[in-house]
Amino acid sequence: MRQKAAVSCPLSSSSMHSDILTSVTGKRVRHSQMKADSVRDAVQDHSTQTLFQQQWQIYSNVLDHNYFYHREVGIQLRTVIKEQAPQSYTFLDIACGDARASVAALQGTAIAQYVGIDLSHAALDLARPTLVNLGCPFTLKHADFVDALSDWSTPVDVAWIGLSLHHLTGPGKREVLRMVRDALRPGGLLLIYEDTSPDGEDRDGWLRRWDAMRHVWTAFTDEEWASITAHVHAADFPETESSWANLGAETGFSNVAEVYRMPDDLFRMYRLAP
Repeated sequence: MRQKAAVSCPLSSSSMHSDILTSVTGKRVRHSQMKADSVRDAVQDHSTQTLFQQQWQIYSNVLDHNYFYHREVGIQLRTVIKEQAPQSYTFLDIACGDARASVAALQGTAIAQYVGIDLSHAALDLARPTLVNLGCPFTLKHADFVDALSDWSTPVDVAWIGLSLHHLTGPGKREVLRMVRDALRPGGLLLIYEDTSPDGEDRDGWLRRWDAMRHVWTAFTDEEWASITAHVHAADFPETESSWANLGAETGFSNVAEVYRMPDDLFRMYRLAP
């Protein structure tokens, strides 16, 4: 069974399944069904927007304080592309979010076309004005990236996925890597930045090291940190350095090379080439 990509924190969309009007009023709504549906949709839209704004503040704080070392990763992404990508390359940004970090890395390179995939409408709305700065045509697809890749038909030269692939377990990661490999033109590259354990460490060990980072994340309240950490404990599935190499080999990538590791070694960046 195909795994769905978990919505990456903090740029998530929210499905409101409960009857909000009933839960708020505690009684039956006695208007016509059409009017009730209209009011319900308005309340749900407001709730979704409020949730996004709260998560957006967390996301902005993470980037502003460089807690995930986005700046260093962006430098490495830019360097690999300038040295190894073909001229006039097509870039696939998987789980692109608002594209803020990607645009910073790609500006000034020989990018000819940008394609981004994300599940969040709100994030894609923010991405559009940011992508104008690249000076090339761009396309944004609103979709779960696993679903989007399963029916992919546009060849790309460079594919990038950062801190989203780890929401899948091993078989799901293998499937995504295989689909990306199929989408790459000859000489293409896949770059990933994901949860990684040294060989011999299990998931519980990785989570203990994550928990030990609380003293570094001083820009967040205890409540915010607890929210982030709850997401990590529920949805992050690291691979070891050897299992990343094996996943690459199993999906048609003959060369899997480490490009960068964050100082605390929670995340590593890899370049995968056929």
